[in-house]
Amino acid sequence: MITSIQNPKIKAVVQLLNKAKTRKKEASFIVEGKKTINEIDVSRIHEIFMTETFFEKEQNLVKGFIEKKVKIEIVNDSVMKHISNSVTPQGILGIIRIVPMKLNIMINSNPLIIILENIQDPGNLGTIIRTCDAVKASGVIISKGSVDLYNPKVVRATMGSIFRVPVITDSDLIEDIKILKSNNIEIIASHLQGSDNLYKCNLTRGIGVLIGNEGNGLTDEVVGLANRNIKIPMIGKSESLNAGVATSIIAYEALRQRKYM
Repeated sequence: MITSIQNPKIKAVVQLLNKAKTRKKEASFIVEGKKTINEIDVSRIHEIFMTETFFEKEQNLVKGFIEKKVKIEIVNDSVMKHISNSVTPQGILGIIRIVPMKLNIMINSNPLIIILENIQDPGNLGTIIRTCDAVKASGVIISKGSVDLYNPKVVRATMGSIFRVPVITDSDLIEDIKILKSNNIEIIASHLQGSDNLYKCNLTRGIGVLIGNEGNGLTDEVVGLANRNIKIPMIGKSESLNAGVATSIIAYEALRQRKYM
């Protein structure tokens, strides 16, 4: 049992939790919680850390890990609290391998692709990925300069959807948008000065939806690549919508048009 936070393995976990640079270098990130870890393909699990209480209580889960030769480290409660990013740790945490995604996995029949430029809020990104899972979007493309997909706050906010939605990170948006357009995918920008009302737009064809930074919106260069700019109608006094909310409204309108009309 590991009882010291000075243990090299514990220090490595803390580095993965706190530093995007380390996550990128090690091609790994941290996931917490029984439900989420139980859903992950075991081939992606590098190592599991759990408390003695969890080990004794969850013997069926533990047996499955042992049968599949997943490495398990037992830690005491204080060590688990130290490496956990949760207020109330569930007693299990895993180091998970990052699997890079390629753009062609998203280019299918009438895809719905969400394209994010400079999203900074972890909660927003997690919400967007969770929404994309709910509507069965083809994937998410995240620009360079956005919050790290594998930030623990993002991972937690996805509620496991991070493992069900194809996501490309550190994208050169200009190049990726050009590739999408060359595959007859219409690029739609969500823009406060958009001329097209969302609810009057045909979203049944293959589309890529551009969503911009929480404070500054989309850059002019990216907007210039869009086939059209759309606006979500607002009749109250609010000037804009949260990026996660805007994405949800557009994604669900696309789902409505494709499945419920």
